[in-house]
Amino acid sequence: MIEHDSFYIDGAWRAAKSDKTFDVISPRSEQVVGRVPAASRDDIDDAVAAARRAFDEGPWPRLSPVERAEYLRRIAAGIEKRRPELVPLITEELGCSVLLSEFYMTAMPVMSFNYFAELGQTLELEEVRVSDLTPFTATGPDGGKTPMGGNSLVIREPIGVVASFPAYNFAFAAVGQKLGPALLAGCTVVLKVTEPNPLATFVYADIFEEAGLPPGVVNIVAAGPEESAYLVEHPGVDMVSFTGSDQVGAKVAAATAALVRPVVLELGGKSAAIVLEDARMEDVIPLLVGASVGANSGQSCVARSRFIVPAAQYDAYADALTKAFSSLKVGDPMESDTVVGPLVTQKHRDRVASIVEEAKREGATVATGGKRPADLSVGWYYEPTLITDATNDMKISREETFGPVAVLIPHDGEEDAIRIANDSPYGLSGSVFTADDAHGFEVARRIRAGTFSVNSVAADLGSPFGGYGKSGLGREHGPTAVDEYLHSRTISLDPGKTLPVSMASGVRRGDGPGTGTGTGAGAGTGAGAGTGTQAL
Repeated sequence: MIEHDSFYIDGAWRAAKSDKTFDVISPRSEQVVGRVPAASRDDIDDAVAAARRAFDEGPWPRLSPVERAEYLRRIAAGIEKRRPELVPLITEELGCSVLLSEFYMTAMPVMSFNYFAELGQTLELEEVRVSDLTPFTATGPDGGKTPMGGNSLVIREPIGVVASFPAYNFAFAAVGQKLGPALLAGCTVVLKVTEPNPLATFVYADIFEEAGLPPGVVNIVAAGPEESAYLVEHPGVDMVSFTGSDQVGAKVAAATAALVRPVVLELGGKSAAIVLEDARMEDVIPLLVGASVGANSGQSCVARSRFIVPAAQYDAYADALTKAFSSLKVGDPMESDTVVGPLVTQKHRDRVASIVEEAKREGATVATGGKRPADLSVGWYYEPTLITDATNDMKISREETFGPVAVLIPHDGEEDAIRIANDSPYGLSGSVFTADDAHGFEVARRIRAGTFSVNSVAADLGSPFGGYGKSGLGREHGPTAVDEYLHSRTISLDPGKTLPVSMASGVRRGDGPGTGTGTGAGAGTGAGAGTGTQAL
């Protein structure tokens, strides 16, 4: 039993001002294994005020990226040191397999913080732009052109205080995904932990403290829906980063739009796995299983939950997948050979079951699964479920089930498969399987999804990640993630003058149209003279 009565605010544990609490119930045992306080508005105010002071008055946004990167390395090392205690804790409160906790849940944030630390070694936040834009202006009556030039210092600055909301399915791992780029950019953060499984995320407080993170740079609170909405709309917050359902994400989007506040939304998906006729079934089946029901019991935003296979091979795929799904071990996630553990809450399991039942009423068939395992009377388990005889207009094909359920849909050729894949309100991820990699890329280009794989289900965590449509706004991962947390500013000087050496010395010179050496306005021998990316 792990109990907290405080939040991590302004660099220290501070007693919650509310007497409300959240019970943490283990999905595998249905027993209470922890308890954390539920924030009041006063607690939210305190956390935002601490982040605000740290940004407005503290050293953090005024450090260089290289200096901030050193803290990220220390955080990564702190996570690495605590992995032995974090692995079973994450499995206990989430229900994911112990192998997933070891090889992804705790390994991924180490990678994220180290990656963004390395990115900080070369991150440039300033550039000189001296330009002669005269050649691009309109020709006057006398045949000449109006002189037009620029002489500026362009600065990328941190947006400010970020309210960060990870999702429960990868709660601990997502902290690195979200905070890595935000902290490298120079932002400060209020981190709202997930309600079903907050315990591992609270461990970050000790890791941040051991890393020497300045007070208020990261503040950790737990909160219910009303207080979370209050955090989203708080006047001291400058940006929101949210991962969760599209229904809640739409409310976050509406609130931030009304406030004209930047937001990054990762809202899940209903990702398609397109199988073309030339794909080898024996190669495809293991990948389909691993990317659907085998991925955190299907509680994965990128789960391939629509299998779009050739109509002529439909029965063969149905038989092979039925055998594969039914062979998976469902059981105690603490056992190393378990593939499918329990779902996070009883309410969520009931929701998954209700969607499957509705699919049956609509005429679909449960080829395997579709119920609670008979031998598991305790725990929120649900069998790996394959739905056949389904169409793409059924609810189970259009809504994110977020459980160990996949739908098998036939296609009548490549064009039909692409049409079915794109006929979705979501566009987060997906895959295509074919004997020809090059052709796979041609198909991938035609799918409206933010991330897509060819003959693979792998995710490139060094490249942009995000979706189209109801799958969200903005991007995470890779250098693009840092851009989300930065504002660009331009400070200009008369084009006929030279930028002060103290401002321009050592700053990269921007390139692009009009910035080469010339004789027009803004060109010449001043601080911005030069070509290409010459440092001054």
